[in-house]
Amino acid sequence: MSSNTVRLTTAQAILRYFGAQRVSRDGVVVPLIGGVFGIFGHGNGAGFGHALGLGECNLAFFQGKNEQAMVHAAIGYSKSHNLLSTLAVTTSLGPGATNLVTGAATATVNRVPVLLLPSDVFASRRQGPVLQGLEMPQDFGLSANDTLRPVSRYFDRITRPEQIIHSLPHATAALLDHANAGAVTIAVCQDVQGEAFDFPTALFAERVHHVDRVKPDVRALSELVSALLKARRPIIVAGGGVRYSGAEQALAEFSNTFGIPVVESLAGRSCGRDVQLNLGGVGFIGAPCANEAAGQADFVLAVGTRLADTLTGSHTLFQQSDVKVATINLSTHDLGKMGALPLKADAREGLIGLSRALTALNYRPDPEWRNLAMGGREEWLSKTAEIDRQSRPALTGFEVVSDVANATSRNDRVVFSSSTAIGHAHAVWNSAKHGELDMEYGFSCMGYELPAALGHALSRQTKGRIVAVVGDGTYLMCHSTELVTAVQEGASFTVVVLVNQGWQCIRGFQINNMGVEFGTQFRRKVEGDLGLTGEYVQVDYAANARSLGAHAFEVHSREELRDALASSAKLDGPVLIAAHTNLEALPFGSGAWWEIGSPDASQPEPLLAHRQVFKEKAAQHRWFV
Repeated sequence: MSSNTVRLTTAQAILRYFGAQRVSRDGVVVPLIGGVFGIFGHGNGAGFGHALGLGECNLAFFQGKNEQAMVHAAIGYSKSHNLLSTLAVTTSLGPGATNLVTGAATATVNRVPVLLLPSDVFASRRQGPVLQGLEMPQDFGLSANDTLRPVSRYFDRITRPEQIIHSLPHATAALLDHANAGAVTIAVCQDVQGEAFDFPTALFAERVHHVDRVKPDVRALSELVSALLKARRPIIVAGGGVRYSGAEQALAEFSNTFGIPVVESLAGRSCGRDVQLNLGGVGFIGAPCANEAAGQADFVLAVGTRLADTLTGSHTLFQQSDVKVATINLSTHDLGKMGALPLKADAREGLIGLSRALTALNYRPDPEWRNLAMGGREEWLSKTAEIDRQSRPALTGFEVVSDVANATSRNDRVVFSSSTAIGHAHAVWNSAKHGELDMEYGFSCMGYELPAALGHALSRQTKGRIVAVVGDGTYLMCHSTELVTAVQEGASFTVVVLVNQGWQCIRGFQINNMGVEFGTQFRRKVEGDLGLTGEYVQVDYAANARSLGAHAFEVHSREELRDALASSAKLDGPVLIAAHTNLEALPFGSGAWWEIGSPDASQPEPLLAHRQVFKEKAAQHRWFV
């Protein structure tokens, strides 16, 4: 070994390399990898387990309880750092690795960087078929880790120690590519993890990677300005990219200066908190004033959003015949959606550049457009305020969401994902006064909320309290076990479980699309019945949480809920509030549609009427070219 090399195992070298990477933007420097989540098995216990046990590069270790949940925690951590810092996740091979797939897809769909280090089979193959190995006679080069390929932005399999010298810089580049972020997977063969090699010491030198702001091209900016000058009724769709680029102030100044209404995507929810004409969430579960404005707009400026079908109403929302779409985005793929006029730029720089150009030209949209938007906003806020004024005999899901909102302030963070609760929140949340939202609806992944809240807590970036709102169906998907990790780490957050005995979000879709429900209720099976029609199965969620080491409350009324929310804010460690709710629907609709499957059949009988509605709505679909 020369003085220019250092002998390390491959696992040690990987951790030492990532422990030396730093990220800088606007003069703020953070570690690229803030720690490592892990569950050890025979594939990584003597590889990455050995290296972490030696304290390689002082990377913090967090013991997860579920592989998918560990990735979700890493996503929450990364979101807290606006994608500049994330966590690594190491697992054994076989089921440990395949359990990463859903979390990896959640990260990649949402464009959030996470580093996955699953173990792989023996590179030497001298052992014959190995435990948890996937034998594919047509291709012995395949392993279970290949299931991660389609859900990873970067994938490599390490079969020799020296391969990481080439691989790791490319993996780092993928983690820093915010236009195409997602899961970065380095599958390391279990024998190679422990192999020693004389690595060049230069590989482990501390490096600061500068994330430079991408400024708009002069020509492209001029084209967008020319198009916008013709608009009389423009709106801005603010997506997650606004938050990740730290463009909230630029968005507010742009909107407030020119009087252009802002609607927020699910990922961008609460990024327009200082916007005077913030009309709330847009799309099929959004605020009625946001969707009404979208339907009347003649110009749509989409900033940092993927323009998913939930936002665009499956291309039925923007209905004006002369409507034009423009995009500000780092992703070339997203720039061209809906036939948009593209401006490739960081969201903050794009908005600043556009604002300067329009100021010089003294641009203003139709004054009546501002008045209409403000009137719609006031009517929407009046409807949401009515939820707090009314007293219902039983607690409803939308009352729970409203009370959670009112219990939070600007320094707090609240996590939602696939459930009836996210629909309520997208419709009623007032960004100007309530906590910052983390809404995962790109992959709409049940089970995201609790682990993501843990990730936010571990990041220590949230100044106030952290709350996750989940349905009982989500809570039962095993990720409640991360409460144990929270106890271990001394992490404090509150989990509000809407106890409504089933997957009520899907039940609602079924009823709205075929008139009947099937298979979504937590009820006992009755012999002879096709579905689940017996009495409801009773689960004691509070007792379950206490058994895992968390504090717990059980509430049946708004008064009890508000008391529990106030008390939970004063407790250390994880807290669960089991809120028993009925199935009463939100008292106002969104005014938008979303296309989901509709069977072209004649049975059951209620289906025919719903099928007719489906045909009428689908006829409003537009092609944007």
